[in-house]
Order: sequence, then structure tokens, then C-alpha cells
Amino acid sequence: GAPVKTNSTTTPSRALAWAALAAAAVQILVPAVQSLGDLGAPPSSQGEDLLITPAGYTFSIWSLIYLLTVVFAVVVLVKRSTGTRQPDRLLRDLVLLYAGAALWIVVSALEWTWVTAAVLVAMVVVAVDAAMVAKRRVASDAGAPTWLTLLARVTTGVYAGWVTAAGIVNVCSAMVESGWLDGGEVAWQLGALVVLALVALAVSVLLGGSWAYAATLVWALIGVMVAVRDTSDALVLTAAAAAVVIVAVNAGLILRRRSSSSRVVSAT
Repeated sequence: GAPVKTNSTTTPSRALAWAALAAAAVQILVPAVQSLGDLGAPPSSQGEDLLITPAGYTFSIWSLIYLLTVVFAVVVLVKRSTGTRQPDRLLRDLVLLYAGAALWIVVSALEWTWVTAAVLVAMVVVAVDAAMVAKRRVASDAGAPTWLTLLARVTTGVYAGWVTAAGIVNVCSAMVESGWLDGGEVAWQLGALVVLALVALAVSVLLGGSWAYAATLVWALIGVMVAVRDTSDALVLTAAAAAVVIVAVNAGLILRRRSSSSRVVSAT
């Protein structure tokens, strides 16, 4: 068959590709060992004193996240491509992100609340950067299939969406743990949901719209609605409104991006 065209600028470092796979495995093994060894509270219990902590079932999304990260790492090694224009930057982000996830499990089990929150905030920054890299597809002649770019976008989008929600909740949890806020008070938690929505919208704009990112945040917000359905109608309505706005803004951004791409194609 015809040789596959390659582009040295879009061929990822083999060492970084293996490091990403190793880090993806470590982020899965650490919580498994932690739960089997009864080494403290799981991350899903972080923020349990808050009204806006999503219902427990929503944390099952980690199974999807872990699956995506391992599959993507393996595909990168096999295909020798990330489907993005800056493969090494993406892989460095992913190594840091997965290492952060493992560290998060450890500090969470030790109940270092502020350290846990700080780790998550750092993870949000790295995950968003990874998602921004993933949105830039390689040139059509670089030998990377379109589905690989899509896999990169879904993997980073879902991860970024979940840690965005988790980061806000963990910062709020640290404030409650420090005695600065009352975990049973509705008013400030309404504000926390607004902050979450604003952060999500800002990230959405940076990404130019992402269905994976938006869907993951909607999943978290539905979990919030389930958790507070018998506690506060105001929190339910605010979470619902945040979900609708996030979906609407991402839909608008995606449509605008596609429209711009169509105009460029027609002009050429």
C-alpha cells in the first residue's frame, strides 16, 4: 500500500506517549488501592457537607474518564499521532493531569482539604489547556484520521468538564471545613452555582464550543438537582438554568465555528 504521510511536527515524542499511558494507569491504580486498603475517604465524599455536591451516582463518570484516557494513550502509541497540531504539549498536559488525579486521591484520603482544592484547581488549568490543544486538528495530509482528533477532543473535554465542577465544589468544601461558610446555607451556594456557570462559559469560549465539555457539566448539574430536589427549589432552578445556558452558549459557539469554516472552504 501507499506509505502513510508523516509530519515531524505532529509526531509525538515516544517517551511522552509512554509516560501518558503510565500516568493514565497510575491514576486508576491509586484509587483502586486506596479503596481496597481502606486508606481514607474516597474523593466522592469531598464536599459531602455541601448542598450542591452532586448526587453520588454522578461520580461514576470517572469510569468513562479512565476508559477514555487509557484508550487515547494506547491509540497515540499505535498511530504515532495525537490528531492535534501540538502533540507533545498535549501529552505533557495529560501526564500532569493524570498525575494530579492520582495526587488528588492521596491528599483527599489524608483529608488535606485546602491541598485537595489546590490540586483540583491546578488540574482545571491543565485540563483546559489540553482541551484547547485538542481543538486544533492537524492538516489533512499529516496521516492522522479524523476520529483520532475527535477522540482527543472528547477525552480532554470530558475531563475538563468534570474537574471544572469538582474544582468549584472542593474550593467551597475547603471554605466550609475552615469555618468560613455554613454548608447548610442556601444563599452562598446559589452564588457558587453562578460562579460555576461563569467559569464554564469562559472555558467554553476559549474552546470555541465543546459538546463533550458542555455535556459533562450538564451531567454534574443534573446531579446537583437530584441532590437538592427535596431541599431547595432555588438551587434546583439555578442548576437547571446554568445547564441550559451552558448548552445554549456551546451550541452557538459550535454553529458559529462551523459557519466560519464553511465560508473559508467556499472562498477557496
